[in-house]
Amino acid sequence: MNALLSFLYRIGVNDIFGLLSLIGLTVYLIRRFLLRRSPVPKSSFKTVPRELLDRCVALLQKEERRIYEPYFAPEEILALLRDNCKDPECLKRLLCDICAHIGIDGSFIKLIVDDRPVPDKAGEISTDLAFTTIRLEMSCYTLDTVIAVLAHEAIHLHLYYTGTHMRDNWENEILTDTAAVYCGFGEYLYRGYAVMRGEFAFSYHKVGYISQEDVRYIQELMSGNGVKNENWNGI
Repeated sequence: MNALLSFLYRIGVNDIFGLLSLIGLTVYLIRRFLLRRSPVPKSSFKTVPRELLDRCVALLQKEERRIYEPYFAPEEILALLRDNCKDPECLKRLLCDICAHIGIDGSFIKLIVDDRPVPDKAGEISTDLAFTTIRLEMSCYTLDTVIAVLAHEAIHLHLYYTGTHMRDNWENEILTDTAAVYCGFGEYLYRGYAVMRGEFAFSYHKVGYISQEDVRYIQELMSGNGVKNENWNGI
C-alpha cells in the first residue's frame, strides 16, 4: 500500500492522463482485433425501437404526396467544400440545393456556421414562418455528416410546413431522421451518421438520432411498401 501511495505521489497529472490514454488504446486494440468486438458499446447510444420506425414510415406514407428521388449533392459545391468545408457561402448554396430537393426555397433561411463545439448538437433550427435560422456546428465532421445534418434541419422545416409530427420530442427527432431517409438523403445519413473516432484514445462520437442499421431498416421498409425507386442505392 505504501509503495502504491509513493508511486502516485511521484507521478504528475500529465503522466496520469498519458497512462489512461495508453490503457484506453490497449483495451480498444484487444476488443477490436483480438476479441473482434465493436469498440463502442451499444448502450452508448439510445436504441430506436423498430416499432417506432414502423410508425414513422407509415405516417410519412400517409402524409407525403410524392415519391422522392435520391439526393446527389452538386459536385461543384462539394469540390469547393473539400477545399474549405467551413465556407459560409458554399454551405448556404448546399443548404439551398438540399431545400430545393424537397420543394422549399432555402434562400430566405439564415445559416449560421459555428466552429465552437456545442454539446449534443450538430445543428439547430428555429422558425416562426417569417424568420428561419439554421445553426450548423462544424466540429471535425466529414462532408457526408454536414450534408446529413443540413438535410435533417431542412426536413424539420418541411415537416413543420406539412404539420407532420409526433407528440414526444425524441420521437419527433426520430421521425425527422426517418423523413430524411424517405426524402432521398438515406445514403448521406448512412455515411454521415457513422460512429467517429474522438480526439482521445477510446473516445467516440456520432451525430443523428438513428444508427446506420436504422437507415438500412427504413430503406427496407420503404422498399417493401413500394416507395423505393430503381436508383435508391445509386449513391
